[in-house]
Amino acid sequence: MPHPERGGMFLLAHVTDPHFRGSFAGVRPAEFISKRVLGTLNLIVNRRRKHKMELLEALRLDMRAQAPDHLALTGDLANISLPGEWRAAQAWIDACGLDAASISVIPGNHDAYVESVVTAREFEKLFASYMTNDVPWPGERTDYPYVQIRDGVAFIGVSSSVATGDFGAWGRIGEAQLGRLEGLLVAPALARKTRVVLVHHPPVRHKHGEERNLRDRVALTAVLARVGADLVLHGHDHADERAEVPGPDGKAIPIIGGGSASYTGGPERRARYNLFELEGGRITWVTRAHDEASDAFREVRRERLV
Repeated sequence: MPHPERGGMFLLAHVTDPHFRGSFAGVRPAEFISKRVLGTLNLIVNRRRKHKMELLEALRLDMRAQAPDHLALTGDLANISLPGEWRAAQAWIDACGLDAASISVIPGNHDAYVESVVTAREFEKLFASYMTNDVPWPGERTDYPYVQIRDGVAFIGVSSSVATGDFGAWGRIGEAQLGRLEGLLVAPALARKTRVVLVHHPPVRHKHGEERNLRDRVALTAVLARVGADLVLHGHDHADERAEVPGPDGKAIPIIGGGSASYTGGPERRARYNLFELEGGRITWVTRAHDEASDAFREVRRERLV
């Protein structure tokens, strides 16, 4: 339920690309004979320097003080899809002060780093309590999209993460999942709900180079144009990003990308998360980012979207 002091306003927190580090215990050497070889080297040389776990802890404390009603995590919880990384993420989530029903999680490309992890559904098994489905799709059992309906808000979790088999970071949703997404967005259970779509890769191209982009983004935006949504949240680019795509009624659908929750860069990219104040048809976007000088998170954006 929304916090009583906020009246009817629902506060959503969006955290993305935390890139948790964890123990390598129990990982067999043979499991590194894959894309994980260069990924581990990159982790040791580059990511350990650029992504700081202490910033994630400071973010958790600041976010908890804001008392959100719901938390959406849009992927890249891991670096190379190791169980130890996901266990570290699980411990962080457990300390956020929200129950499992108030959390939505989807994978990023770093959570689908190798085919064996995807085939075994390791991510889905571990984070199952945050991927419950209130509107099951008829027929075969599927993980995505899932729908969670909370106090007039419907969270639709989509997976764009595939084991690419190369060193790219591109994504794909696929025709079958896109078909289910279109059906769910117009399902009677979602009528008069604020529909928030969660996906890791941006539905529009912000950066050049197809090795990092969503390959079926045109098909996704076509679905949104036909059936609509109220807000689309993504991660992946480690930067604050805003775009719009047209909905079926001519009203623009805001697409908001969040910066990395653990990044140590300059003020425009340093560790951050977003809050969305949802009240009736109004959506206000708030960004809280880490200020290095004061070693504290502070509000750096407040903008009305709808």
